[in-house]
This record gives sequence, C-alpha cells and structure tokens, in this order.
Amino acid sequence: MSETTNERWNDLDAVRALALLLGVALHGVMSFMTPRIWLVGDTVTSTGADVLFYVIHMFRMTTFFVLAGFFARLMMQKKGVAKFISNRLKRVALPLLVFWPIVLAAIIAVAIIANAPGPGAHAALAPPPALSAATFPLTHLWFLYDLLLLYAGAVAIKLVTDAGQFGGRLGRLLDGVVGVLTRLDLITLALAAPVAIAFSFDRTWMMWFGITSPDTGLIPSVTPMAGFVTAFVFGWWLNRRTDLFRHLSARWGLYALSAVAGTWWCLTDVGKTPSFTPVDGRDHLLYAVIYPLTSWCWAFFLIGFARVVLKKEHPMIRRLSDASYWIYIIHVPVLLFFQYLVMKLNIPIEYKFGVVLFGTFGIGLSSYQMFVRYSFIGTILNGRKRKIKALQRQEALA
Repeated sequence: MSETTNERWNDLDAVRALALLLGVALHGVMSFMTPRIWLVGDTVTSTGADVLFYVIHMFRMTTFFVLAGFFARLMMQKKGVAKFISNRLKRVALPLLVFWPIVLAAIIAVAIIANAPGPGAHAALAPPPALSAATFPLTHLWFLYDLLLLYAGAVAIKLVTDAGQFGGRLGRLLDGVVGVLTRLDLITLALAAPVAIAFSFDRTWMMWFGITSPDTGLIPSVTPMAGFVTAFVFGWWLNRRTDLFRHLSARWGLYALSAVAGTWWCLTDVGKTPSFTPVDGRDHLLYAVIYPLTSWCWAFFLIGFARVVLKKEHPMIRRLSDASYWIYIIHVPVLLFFQYLVMKLNIPIEYKFGVVLFGTFGIGLSSYQMFVRYSFIGTILNGRKRKIKALQRQEALA
C-alpha cells in the first residue's frame, strides 16, 4: 500500500519548518493584542494582531505533530528501536535539558527590564508561583517535552505489539480504515472527534484560544494531548500509507477553501477579541466541532499544497528548514527584546511588527550560519553538516 521510495521529503521538511517559524510570528504579534496576554505590552494594539494570532494558533501545532509522527516512524523503520531512542535523546531531550535553563533565564531578564516600574511605582510583574509539577515553566520549549512523551508511547506500543506478535495484523487493519476514511473525505471528522469531545467535556474552556498551549506543568492536559496524540498517530500512519498523499495533494484547493470558511465562521461566532472567560463546552457544541475540523483542513491544505510545489529541493528553503529548529529554540528572548525596543515608539504597528519579526529572524539566521550550522550544536540539532568547499576539495582529491 505504501509507496516504496528513498526520496527526501523536502516538502514535509518545509511544512514542519513553517510550523515552527509561524511560532515566531505568533509570539511576535502577542505584544500588540488586547487584553494583554504577553510579557511585553505595546502601547499600540490591533484587532489584526488578534486575528493573526487566532488563525496561526488554530492549526500550527496540529500540523507540526502530524509531521513529527511521520518522521518518527520513518526514523524508526530505518534505524530500529534502539537507534531511534538514542537519536531522539540526542536531538530532542538534550536540547531541552541544555537550552531550557538558558532560555528561561533570558526570558526572565528581558521581562524584568521591559516591565521595570518607574520611580516610586510598584513592580509590574507578579512574583512567580511556587515551583511544582503543576507550575513548572516549560516555556515555548513545551513541544520538546510533549514529543518525548509521544516517542516514549510509540516505543512502548512498538515493543508490546512486537512481543505479542499482533502488530502486523492490527497495522493492516488500521491501514485499511485510514485509507477508506481518507478517500471518502471523512478523515477530518474522525481526526477532529477526540478534540471535539474534549472541548465538550471541559467546563472551564477558554474557547477563543482553542487548544491552549501546555507551556506550564509536567502533567499532560487532556485537551492538548487529545489533539497532539491524534495528530502524531495520524502522521505515523501517513508514513505507512504514503500513497494517501496523492489524495491530499489532489484536494488541497478544497481543503484551503474549507479552512478559510471554517476560520471565518469560528471568528464570527467567538469574536475577534481574545476572551479569557471560561465556558461550558456543552453549550458550544457546534464550535467545538468546527474548530478542530478547520484545524485539520489547514493542516491538509499545507501538506497537500507542499506536495504539489515543493517536492524538489530548493537551496534557500532547505537552509531555512535546517535553521528553523535553532531559530525556534532561541526566538522568544530575542523577540521580547525587540518588542521592548519598539513598545513605546509612536510609529505604525506594521513597522513595529516588522522590526520584531525581521530582527528576530535576522539574528536567528545569522547566528545559525555563523555559530551553529557547522558546530557541535548544529550536529546535535540537525546532524552533521559539512562545508561545501571542504567537501568539494575532498572529492577532487579522491
């Protein structure tokens, strides 16, 4: 059923990078939102910033975890369970352990500077809560922690099904189910169901924010795990059924229209202004269904469209894809610094956002190229990269 090919998945690499880099844009607009939800609050706010945040947040991490599941199975099939574990500890666990304290310290430092009270004023930031499993600040690196949980689950299931010798039969059964649902265009309903159910049972749901990012606490929350486990598992199955990409590619236009229509309906229903008011999910069942449906339409549009236009390797996109992991790891304190620099300037919000976004990307890309790409850090994040000139000299001498 699956296509047997040794191709490099340039298109899916690009979409995965896009999902990470859209996080920079998402955090970049947060200082311009009202009510304030970010460590830096600008003097200028915009409904456009609210809408951009809403749209990006709706689909970004669902898309990312689909591709995380796809590449996880790809690696496990190529390397085996033992080497898969070793690789994930190096590429995911080690960066989390190394960069989390550095990033957290930098975030705290910039936040203190940006919110320093004037002479005679009270402190602008409340003291942090006592540290516990429920309050642990994972920051924007929470996705690495969640990935480790998902990898652990995948390994456990792999070992159990192999030991019980029923993995093959179960896999073939699910291959058929996923294939039928995808070709009948019912797969979005099936994939949206776990999140819709979680929403409907949540009595304190902040519906404007959809699936809230689990950036605080080590205990997984029900709704984020429902969404991200579903996405990861489906991505795993896409690697088993790569033939289904043809269907997604053929439907990318339909998924795009559905995503835009669903986003418009959701924004019309919930409003363009962020709301922290908790609601009972049972009172908003239609929204609880349409929101995750729209999220999946966005994900399938991006994946299907990328399969059409990005199958061949493009050097600039390849370079940006390689740099995206590093950029995302360091971007929050860098971005906060630029937000602090512009927060009191009397200039249009578009210019402010441009300074924040391009300043952060500029530092991220230049630091990756100069200090990371060919260093041990780059080896940890992306594998070893060899400089082209040195490689050409070695080939000429061979």
